[in-house]
Amino acid sequence: MQVARPSQNPSYDDLLKTIDYLRAKRRAQLQHLQISYRTIQELRQQARRANMLKQGKSIQQISEIPRCLSDLLHDHQHLPAVANRATCVQNPSYDNLLATIQYLMNDCRSLSQHQTLAFKTIQEFLEQVRYAYTFGPGVPRSVAKPSTWIGGSWLAPSADILVPAETLWQNSNAKGALALVESVLVRHDLTVQDDVHANLLVSAIKRVLGDVGQASKCAEDALVIAREADDYMLASKAQFHRGLCFFNQHQYAQAHFCFALASHLDGYQEHIEVNSLLVEDICRQLPLDHPGRRLDLTSL
Repeated sequence: MQVARPSQNPSYDDLLKTIDYLRAKRRAQLQHLQISYRTIQELRQQARRANMLKQGKSIQQISEIPRCLSDLLHDHQHLPAVANRATCVQNPSYDNLLATIQYLMNDCRSLSQHQTLAFKTIQEFLEQVRYAYTFGPGVPRSVAKPSTWIGGSWLAPSADILVPAETLWQNSNAKGALALVESVLVRHDLTVQDDVHANLLVSAIKRVLGDVGQASKCAEDALVIAREADDYMLASKAQFHRGLCFFNQHQYAQAHFCFALASHLDGYQEHIEVNSLLVEDICRQLPLDHPGRRLDLTSL
């Protein structure tokens, strides 16, 4: 008796599932590209405003890459209907489904290449920003002070005026430290640096105490103050603490974006790398349409 061999062709339903998967993959790739594009724009702004890009550097080439990503993202907002037409009609043909899968696979492959390009661009800008803040012209060199991480998220000492509060927190008195630093915030003679650090210290303590909503607000306030003062080192510290708050709120894409903007900070690299890898590992385990993988551009 001859046994019938199973068909090698996928079923009609399998093709529909493959199309759904590829669409979700493309959406996730576009979101990651949006994160990369915003990161590049922010780093580029830091580099230019601080006059960090050296003469003779391939500035034109670097500038063209974000434009390339911008054009790509704009084009994908007006995608041809080829990918949707096949499954919009009632009972599309088997061949139409195969053509749709081929179209989506090619598009995902193209997006993957752009993701690689964006990653290389971000790495190059980060190296420029890190080098400029360490050795750049007009940037005073300071003697490194012994530092300690408190609560897993605060690098002390930050400012002389906050040392008593940092000491209390280091001695396991977080609530006492919070009361002390909040009394500092009501002062009207604070420098921009003290104001930003005080807000961030409140954010760090409140986050550890479980009040993530207020912690996020304090980090946002610190970012606004730093940006108004055109101080990008302080803004980067604020981004780090925003990233920790986003992480606690399970907004992993936004946390990853913030950690990338803070990754050039001296003394923070190890903590940022660990948190970034943790975020990436969590995202890999989440469904492609999970809210934690979405980037809300209006909040950045």
